[in-house]
Amino acid sequence: MGETRKLSGRYRLLNPLGAGSVRLAFDEVRHRDVAVRELRVPPELRDSALFEARRATGLRHPSVVRVLDVLIENGAPWLVMEFVSGVSLEQAVRSRGPLPVAQAARAGVCVLAALSEAHAAGIVHGRVDPGNVLLTATGRAMLAGFGFPSLSTLPSADLWSLAATLHFAVEGRPPGQVPAAGADPFRSLIRAMLHPSGPPAVEVVRETLDRLAVDRPLDAVIEASGPLPPARVAAIGLAVLDRLVAGGGFHGGVQPGNVLVDASGRACLLPLPRSGTLPAYTAPEGAATRTADLWSLGATLFTAVEGAPPAPGAPLTRAGALAPVLLRLLSGDPSQRPAADEVRRELLAIVAGEPHNI
Repeated sequence: MGETRKLSGRYRLLNPLGAGSVRLAFDEVRHRDVAVRELRVPPELRDSALFEARRATGLRHPSVVRVLDVLIENGAPWLVMEFVSGVSLEQAVRSRGPLPVAQAARAGVCVLAALSEAHAAGIVHGRVDPGNVLLTATGRAMLAGFGFPSLSTLPSADLWSLAATLHFAVEGRPPGQVPAAGADPFRSLIRAMLHPSGPPAVEVVRETLDRLAVDRPLDAVIEASGPLPPARVAAIGLAVLDRLVAGGGFHGGVQPGNVLVDASGRACLLPLPRSGTLPAYTAPEGAATRTADLWSLGATLFTAVEGAPPAPGAPLTRAGALAPVLLRLLSGDPSQRPAADEVRRELLAIVAGEPHNI
């Protein structure tokens, strides 16, 4: 194929992009760089492939590598796509190693937004993988590969593939039969999305990725800064308690890894993709009740103020005014634990610096 060849008398073919079959081209009408690729499908599938490719030209989103044109050249169909300067997620991980969780979550936010836009338009991508996720110089991720025949008709298949892609991003390998272990919310979310019963609700996936992209889990904050002051821990407890009350039912995953803290110190309890609490934060009665969540809240706040989870006989040396609240929350008898509204009043008093009365 000569360097001076043009497609449709308009797109001048230049050099290959990477090791694939995509080529750089110059659009002499719009005076811009584009990427082009021959759409190779069996003859009997060509009409349906062209229909889907032309439908993809209507898909516009900041995280979508757009299909700009679909043309026939010497009987062969070609896609003309937006040119994006960047490297694929696959190239980035293979050359520099796995990404930090926050960076992988930011990529996930972008790709999920692109998929949500496509699914709303009735388009299933079907080819979400690390090679089709492009990382730009500004840190934004964009999803390429639209316009090709989909390998699936189910939006849930795209979410499974997104999870496998994010697994590759932080582990450097596909999930295979054994996804990465780890109690951190990012890997917990990936395992939930890969579960044979289907992914969690898109809203849960979106909120978790949004939070992980900018906030830090409470356990990471404690590891970096050490035990936190009682008033700050009380404020975190209020935020978690409000989320529990708003949820209305049993959460089942109140623990430091599921509490995210933003740059200003505000906390948020993540929705739980699937139930599961670490043993140190599971109420002794093992029941799926709101009272059990309160015990887990007490264990989480104990860890935040003391630097380690509660254990039999563990002293409260740093808790100050928070100590009586924690002791009641951590009662082995569920009937002796305070109600949520009572806990809220006591935590508010600690945040305000008022004297605490049992």
